[in-house]
Order: sequence, then C-alpha cells, then structure tokens
Amino acid sequence: MKQDKQTKYFTILTTGRTGSDYLQSCLDGVPGILTLPGQTYYKNFFDSLKKDFKNIKNEELIDFFLIKYTNLFIEDKIENKKANIDIVKFKKIFLEISKNQKLTKRIFVENIFKTYLNISKKKNKKFKAIVNHSHTVTETDFFLELFPESKLLVTIRNPLENLKSGIENWRKYEKKYYGERNYFYTKRILYDLRFAKRFKRKVFFVKLENCFYKKEKLKLSKFLGVKYSNKINIATYNGKIWIGDKLSQNRTTDGSFNYRLLKPKKNNFYSQKDISTLSYLYKEYKKFGYLNKYNLSFGKRVRYFFNCFLPLEFEKKTFIEKPLKFDNYKFFIKRIILCLCNL
Repeated sequence: MKQDKQTKYFTILTTGRTGSDYLQSCLDGVPGILTLPGQTYYKNFFDSLKKDFKNIKNEELIDFFLIKYTNLFIEDKIENKKANIDIVKFKKIFLEISKNQKLTKRIFVENIFKTYLNISKKKNKKFKAIVNHSHTVTETDFFLELFPESKLLVTIRNPLENLKSGIENWRKYEKKYYGERNYFYTKRILYDLRFAKRFKRKVFFVKLENCFYKKEKLKLSKFLGVKYSNKINIATYNGKIWIGDKLSQNRTTDGSFNYRLLKPKKNNFYSQKDISTLSYLYKEYKKFGYLNKYNLSFGKRVRYFFNCFLPLEFEKKTFIEKPLKFDNYKFFIKRIILCLCNL
C-alpha cells in the first residue's frame, strides 16, 4: 500500500438509520480514500477467538476472519451488497504481507486494509485517509483504542424520523423482537450521540438532511484531508453502484442520494403526546438544529414526567400484536426508566 506519510485514520459511527452506509459508499470512489466495502466488527472478531490472540497463527486468524465476515468479501444480504472478492487470493496476499510479522491487533487490522487495497481497483494509489465503518458505539470505542489518533465521523438525523425509520423498517424486515427493538432504538439515538459528543476536537457530524449539498461535501473532504471530487456524490462499494439496503423501502438505481427520504409524510406513527415526550427526551439534538419548535419550559418538563408512564403509539401496537409476549412489557418498563433518568 502506497501509504502517504500523512495518512490519517477515521471511523464512522451511526445512531442507526442515518445514512452511515451511504456515507461510506460515497467515500468509496474518492481519490485518496481507502475504505472496505462494508461495516467492520473487529472487537466482535477478537472476542470470538477461541484461543488467546497471541497464540494463534496468522493463517488461522485470516481463515476465521474470512469465514466470519462474508459480508465484506462475498455478500451482505441486509446491506444489499455482493462484493464477490476472491477470498483465496485475499488470504494469500494477507499472508504475504504478514510474513515474518508478529501480529498485534492493530497490525492485523492494518493488514486487512493493505490486503483489500491490493485486490481492489485502487491498487498502487496513494492514500491520505483510511476510513473504517465501525457502526456501533462498542465497535467504535474499540477501534479508537487501537487507533487513538483516529478522527470520528458521525451520521445523525432528526431523532423522531430516526426512531420511526428504525422501528418501522426493522419491523417489516425482521418481524420479531418488537418491544426490545422499540427500546433499543429509543435509547440508542440518545446515548450514541452522547458518546460522539465526547470527541469534540476530532469529530465531524454528517446530517442526513444536508449530506447531499456540495458545501457539506466540501467541508467533509477538508476534514478528511483530501481534495473534493465529484465521485463523492455517487454511492459505490468496491467500485460497484450501491442502490441501498434491504430495509429501505425507496431506493435510487444510480448511487445518487434518495431525496424521497426528505419529503414530508403524513404522521401516522406518533401521537401529539409522543412528539412532546420524545422531543424532550432528545433535547440534546437541538444543538444540531433539530426540534427547534419545541421549547424546554418548566411546564413541558412537568408534562414530560407524567407522559413518561404512558405507552407511546408504537408500544401500544406491540401490546396489541403480541399481548402475551412478556418482553413487550419488560422493555416498556425499561423505556419508562430511561425517560425518567433523562428528566
């Protein structure tokens, strides 16, 4: 890998359903940037090893990695990607790069990037930015431990639209979990943002509603330390056009931004009480220009306290659909506690 002396590392965190895969795909074709064709879960990988990392041979490590993360090399069904990377060739190159090296976890990750470069269309190109897609807080925190010099990219969205998209799309695709998924997204949207805000000096927030504007892409390019390229407007993975994940109900076919996501829709998901309750819960998003119509008066706070104990419309739906499913009520109680803890 012709790595520029000034090469910097970045990793992408998302609060869920906020365009992190779109962001990564837009960076795929940009000169000076190297990114894998999907999300990476390095912590999960190292934690799942049956032996101590130091006692595992290089060949065993790469074999397990290739088997465990077919989403990066063969097919990612949820993200709707078919990379079709030759894993036999990938293994061979990885072992050549790692030959005579005593692998640490950091070097292992670096060599995964170097190997991918060798079989991608960007071979022999110089890079100024290596962008990882850690996706979750747990994986992001781990990547930042391995690469403490990394800067952070965070995709965000209007929290009410974020929550709606997460619950509705996963419900259609998954058809299970119900109450657990409701609670998971309600909490994630708040606490993932708080995690990101700890990195004030090295974080760039990408708002879904603005991410397609050229001025935003120029700012992003500057943050990444690369020249602006029109290729940043087309979503690809390993050079192939990406049309969106399986969960998305609307897609584009040319890799362009899906403007239909931003069209106002009739609200049939939240009640006015829901909007009041969730707007208070997600008040930290006001800093990013969201929920500006909602004020934080004492009266709103009192109303929020009492509303915490009442089920939200999507919670009511889970009670009706699965009235005997205990988890629906367990996670409803956990959501009440979550709201009270953020009074």
